[in-house]
Amino acid sequence: MDDLQIAMEDNHVTVTQPLPLLTPACDEAVAPAVPQPAGDEPLAPALQSAIDRTRQWLLDRQHTDGYWCGELEGDTILESEYVLLLAWLGREESPVAHKAARYIVEQQLSGGGWAQYPGGGVDISGSVKAYFALKLTGHDPEAEYMQRARAAILAHGGADAVNSFTRFYLALLGQISYDHCPAVPPEAVLLPAWSPMSIYQISAWSRTILVPLSIMWAHRPARELTPQCGISELFINDPDNWPELRCPGLKTQRGWFTWERFFRTVDGALKWCERLGLKPLRRRALRAAEAWMTQRFVDSDGLGAIFPPIIWSVVALKCLGYRDDSAEMQYCYEQLEALMIEQNDTVRLEPCKSPVWDTAIALRSLAAAGLSIQDPAVSRAVQWLLDKEVTRRGDWSAKVKAEPGGWFFEHHNDFYPDVDDTIMVMMALREQFEGSGVERSGVRVQGSDGRDQRSEVRDQRSEVRDQRSEVRDQRSEVRDQ
Repeated sequence: MDDLQIAMEDNHVTVTQPLPLLTPACDEAVAPAVPQPAGDEPLAPALQSAIDRTRQWLLDRQHTDGYWCGELEGDTILESEYVLLLAWLGREESPVAHKAARYIVEQQLSGGGWAQYPGGGVDISGSVKAYFALKLTGHDPEAEYMQRARAAILAHGGADAVNSFTRFYLALLGQISYDHCPAVPPEAVLLPAWSPMSIYQISAWSRTILVPLSIMWAHRPARELTPQCGISELFINDPDNWPELRCPGLKTQRGWFTWERFFRTVDGALKWCERLGLKPLRRRALRAAEAWMTQRFVDSDGLGAIFPPIIWSVVALKCLGYRDDSAEMQYCYEQLEALMIEQNDTVRLEPCKSPVWDTAIALRSLAAAGLSIQDPAVSRAVQWLLDKEVTRRGDWSAKVKAEPGGWFFEHHNDFYPDVDDTIMVMMALREQFEGSGVERSGVRVQGSDGRDQRSEVRDQRSEVRDQRSEVRDQRSEVRDQ
């Protein structure tokens, strides 16, 4: 990196000349030999050959933009929940719903249910949703595999034993009342960050689910199905007599005060207020929840850049009156479609994309296999990672006072950089810059004219956010009128 000018500025490494990829010399770069172990003993020929083939395998799978992204596998709740969403939208007969259902059938355990991971046992919540999705897409409940699924579900506690998120799907499709689900009031969005009940006291994953779910809770949407399409055959008891929801494996807490008793009391009080219509802040809370949710669509692969919040965003937007052809709804549908993989007349979904994580790991592997930043493939990957650094404040800034800087997991998720990805990227960058005098990982790349090109992009994104905020305000005024 002799042709690179490097300077320290504001805790960043500023590269004032293009990375090696952009220089003519790099086009002629040759992959160096793999570093030899200590001593003079060369690697065994078979091992050297394996390293070379593996290195080439990685390089062959690099995207032209410089990143790597492998498939992120999940269990069948992804396909099941997508079909249940389609059913609520009245699209259970669509081709994609039938393809997802075929994939669900392929993943069924020999014992009849569905597991959360390869080699796992029956997961009751996933199995109930899988059975429901198959029935909604026209699978005969008397078919052998459906009978086998039903027997396994009943043997593991029936629909009575599903978790809270599954109960919301059952309520969405008219199988149980929302009274059988935990209360999720949108007024929680109004609480200040210092409140122990603030949405900023819970994880980003939970927060991005809770906000759209609170909009759903306030509106209580439900599609009434015919009895033939329902799943009452999976109920052991009437829903009024289902066991109380509890964290799996958590024993009943005893004592005059327990957090379990506290939250059950709060849940009961909130539902009591709902029944009496005591909701003086509801309209204001819904406006705040809508704004919070839609603002985080910007610079993100869907709310939270992951499947569950995107699903609930669709439901929340429909509850708020957004049309299918609105920019917000189209955005959510596009993010869901981007997670689909179609293969052999089936469709499966990824929970999210993992390019930042995969690229950082791939870079570290290539460094161990002898490739440096002088190699064009490595240079492209480094440049891509540098461009993904988040230098704006996200949700984390409500609780943490620090200068912004970090990386997320996906293609776009500016509100939620995380510690794991940031550390992995920093290690990958350090290994590439080691020996060049660069000892910091927070790198900002500038063009040869010295301008920070990413600053211009951020300014443009800010303008888009401001314009979207104006549109949302106008819509809120129209709804209030």
